[in-house]
Formats: sequence, C-alpha cells, structure tokens
Amino acid sequence: MVFSSPLFLFGFLPLFLLLYWLMPARWANPVALVASLAFYAWGEPVFVTIAIGSALLDLLVVRTLAASTGQRTRRALVAVGVVANLGVLAYFKYAGFAVASVRPLFADWLGVGLPPFAAVALPIGVSFIIFEKITYVVDVYRGVSEPTRRIRDYLLYVFLFPKLLAGPIIKYHDIAGQLALRPRRIDDLADGLCRFATGLAMKVLIADPMGELADKAFAPGEPIGFGLAWLGAVGFSLQIFFDFAGYSSMAIGLARTMGFRLMENFDRPYLAIGFADFWKRWHISLSTWVRDYLFIPLGGSRVAAPRLHLNLWICFLASGLWHGAAWVFVAWGAYHGLFITLDRLFLKRLLDRLPRAVGIGFTFLAVTVGWVLFRSPDFGAAIAYLAVMADPGAVSERFTVITADLYAVMALGLAICFMPALPPLERLRRSFLAQPRWPTLAMAGACCLLLLSLGKATAVAFHPFLYFRF
Repeated sequence: MVFSSPLFLFGFLPLFLLLYWLMPARWANPVALVASLAFYAWGEPVFVTIAIGSALLDLLVVRTLAASTGQRTRRALVAVGVVANLGVLAYFKYAGFAVASVRPLFADWLGVGLPPFAAVALPIGVSFIIFEKITYVVDVYRGVSEPTRRIRDYLLYVFLFPKLLAGPIIKYHDIAGQLALRPRRIDDLADGLCRFATGLAMKVLIADPMGELADKAFAPGEPIGFGLAWLGAVGFSLQIFFDFAGYSSMAIGLARTMGFRLMENFDRPYLAIGFADFWKRWHISLSTWVRDYLFIPLGGSRVAAPRLHLNLWICFLASGLWHGAAWVFVAWGAYHGLFITLDRLFLKRLLDRLPRAVGIGFTFLAVTVGWVLFRSPDFGAAIAYLAVMADPGAVSERFTVITADLYAVMALGLAICFMPALPPLERLRRSFLAQPRWPTLAMAGACCLLLLSLGKATAVAFHPFLYFRF
C-alpha cells in the first residue's frame, strides 16, 4: 500500500483520519499504532513480526543499559543493540550481494565453490527502520534521551506509517516528547492535508512523467544519442527529486494531521553550489544521521586533514552502500566523496568566486552525471551511457518522438527547481506569501492539486516510489 494508490487515498486514509479524530485523545497513540502496523503488514506480513521482535530487543537492551553504571558494561550493551540491528539489515539487504561478490574470489584463488545463497526478499523501508532503531539505543547511551516508559510509544516511533517506508529518518530524541504529549488541532489537520496534496502532486504530476522519459532513455538497446542522453539524465534528476521530495512532503503532511512535526528532508537541493552544500539540502535526514552517528564518532572535523578526508570517504561510501546492495551505488558514493573532498581542497572557493548561476549550473550538471551511476543497472550500462553523454557527435534514432506533455512537465520541473535562484522572482514569492489571503489561496491551490493528482493517479498505470527499494 503506497500513498499514491487508490486503496490508500480512498480507503485507508479517510478511515484512519475518521477514527483518529473521533477517538478520545488518550486513544491517539493506540489508534495510530494499530493503523501503522496494519499499514506495514499489508505489504510485509512476515517482516513486521521480525521488526517487532527486534524492537522488543531494543527495549530490553536499553532498559538494561539505563540500569547499568559500569562503562564497559554500557559499551557492551550499546554494541549489542547496534550490532543486532545492523545484523538484520545485513542479512536482508547485503547477504546476497556479499556472497555474489566473494564467490569469484573463492573460485579463482582457492578453487572453492561457495554454496548458492537463497534469495531473500528485501523488506520495504528496512534501511529507514533500522537506522531509526539504532538512534534510540545510541541516544539513551549518550544520555540524550530517557528510555521510553511505554512499549507502545516506542513501537509507534518505529512503525509510524507516514515515515515508515521511505523516511524522513527521524532521530528518537527529536520525537520522544511528541510521542508522550502532543495536541490535536484542526489547524494541523488542514495544514497536513495541504502538505500531503502538494507532495502527491509532485509525485504524480512531475515525477511519474519524468520517470517515463528516464525509463525510455535508460532502457537497454542502441545508444540514444547525445541530446537525448542528456535529456534522459536530466529527466531522472527531476524524477528522483520530485519522487523522493514528494514522498517526504506527503509523509510530513500525514504526520502533521496527527500533530507530529517531522523534520524537513529537502531544501531546494538543485540550487546548491558545491557538493557539501548539496548534501545540506538533499535527504537532510540521512545526511544528519550519518554526521551524528558515523562521522562524529570517527573523529569528525577534529582530526588532521588526511584523516578528515578519509572519514568523509568512509561516510559517503557507506551512504552509497546504504542506498543499494550493488557496486554502482558504492561508486556513486565514491563519486560524491570525491567532490566533497575537492570542495574542501579548492572547488568550493573557486565556485564562490564565479557568478552564482555558474556555481549552481556546474553543481547541477555534476550531480546529474552522478545520477547516471545511481540509475544504471551495472557499470557497463553506466559507462556506455556516460560515453554517449560525453560525445556531442553521437546520434541515434532509437526514439525520436518525445511528447509535448513530457517537454512541458520537464520545463515545469526545471522552473520549480531554479526559479527561486532569480532574485526578482524570489522577492515576488516572499511578498505573495506575506499577503493575509495567502492561507486561503494555499488551501484552494492544494484542493486543485489534489483533484488533478487524484485524477492522474486513478487514470494511469501505478508507479512505485523510487526509495522503496532502499
């Protein structure tokens, strides 16, 4: 069940909101928990029981941790909690990849054939769930948070359905107070539904058409030519932004209808100048998680320059591997790690001296080249596609007709991404937002977007969210 499906839009969501708002306030968390478990069990009936068992282990480890005073014991307990969570992630997401990667080494060097590894279905959203569960154990160990008093509140934190499948990754200390106490206000319901409608429009009206363009460009076959290769790469850049940012907006809006305030996950990332700036704006919840729970424990910025650069590479290689169990994702992480290092050495200073449009344009094009690695099924396909992008003389007739609708959607997506970079338009936007009638206009606009999105969602083929695979 996904947010853009008719089952969710016309069945689950109205029924949940009706029950949530009709029940007494003391039933808010139980109703949200039951709905969240049902939502996840609809698509993952087996893994939901594993996740519950893992969450109960978290609670046992944390309660023992809170009662312990010896530092060695506390470190051992937090290690147990972290390793147990990473073990679940490693088995479901990386075991097959690891076996496939080392099998040729055993066969070529040792003459030993490894037994076949039975394929394991990757549970939806497992990476997000595991990372959030780790924050609870580490937060209590660090003294940032107290152990939860109610098991149901922790289970709600793990399974809260708006952010369950693709984030944002919520740190436990950021939501602990809201789990214990939060008001229910009609304003939150209205604002949340407006935000949900905006995210649904980003997904259905922009991301899905751009996905059709990217699928044509990246489909196996003859090279598509220089112009259409770049068109497909830019199309995927727009698809992945509006798909993931759309999901995040929908998640934030749905949580808002329940009184939760989740962190923003995007801040106009294609206006970034340099890769460090890009990662401050893109998938912010993952960036801050990696910073707080990996980069800082490795020494952060307090170490010498060579060690700092090594720490950054470790973080970005881990980030790439987090996105998928394939070497192309590791290469994508290394690509971003390289540009982050170059940013610190000289690139950011150089871009800051150039006109702002040049810095934004360079960063967008460099990020778009990186997305080719992210989108390609393997290195061979990625290298072939990049070779066409690098050859202005490459011409192909594999497909020559791009509908006017796709061009219009691409133009709209680019306009949304880059118009705020133009100072006159940004000033106009801010003055418009300051008008007293803005809330009414926003509500009317959200209703129009919702109607358009509902019509599109029910009239065309289903398109899954890209980040569900992670």
